[in-house]
Amino acid sequence: MAATAEEITFVKKDGNKIRGRIYRPEGTVRRLPIVIFCHGFGSNYRELMHHGNGFAEAGICCLFFDFCGGGPESLSDGKFEEMTVGTECGDLETVISCVKDLDYVDSSRIFLQGESMGGLVSALVAARHSEDIRAMVLWYPAFVIPEGAGKRYESGEREAFGLRLGAAFDREAKDIDVYGIIPAYGGPVLMIHGEQDMIVPLSYSEKALSVYGESRLIIIPGAGHGYDGADSTAAREYSIDFFRGRM
Repeated sequence: MAATAEEITFVKKDGNKIRGRIYRPEGTVRRLPIVIFCHGFGSNYRELMHHGNGFAEAGICCLFFDFCGGGPESLSDGKFEEMTVGTECGDLETVISCVKDLDYVDSSRIFLQGESMGGLVSALVAARHSEDIRAMVLWYPAFVIPEGAGKRYESGEREAFGLRLGAAFDREAKDIDVYGIIPAYGGPVLMIHGEQDMIVPLSYSEKALSVYGESRLIIIPGAGHGYDGADSTAAREYSIDFFRGRM
């Protein structure tokens, strides 16, 4: 099945614009399921959009977007120093609300897929909007963020992975009770995590497995934080198979 792609823009209540790219099967007239991808800390959607054709060819719309201030190369409005976990949750809520109005989207089949910090954001938003999210895939979700934020907050450190954070980031993130919040999402969850992930150790997804209801964890042998080559292809195919089984 051939795929088409187009740029798309959503406007938040504060006027900031969220910019992204949507892939969908070519020539379809029926309403389609959609997967909303959420990129990781300091990144942007161009790092993920190579997965778009694969999803569209499987009959699934696929939306990639930049969080406002989400990274140095973000195409969306906002400054990196203003970004927090909370602002990214708000961005994702805006995107979910807007895609419901797209005439080619089946609003009863909205799926989330998040990598790293985008996985944390997806999990938190799904917990608030369980009825809106059909199922969710999390690649190496950064459930470690509150712990890291607490350490930086206590030490006065303001830098993470070479990027200087705004003061609000750690002040807010350190108090997020991840494992107390995320079980409020009652839908199916697939987590995919690299065995050798040194940035977000596998144990964080293993703990999430114990608090989620309908959940599964796939471990990719030898993989670290972020997937390349065969690992990237495998993670995409696992994700597509999971979503297709829940449509």
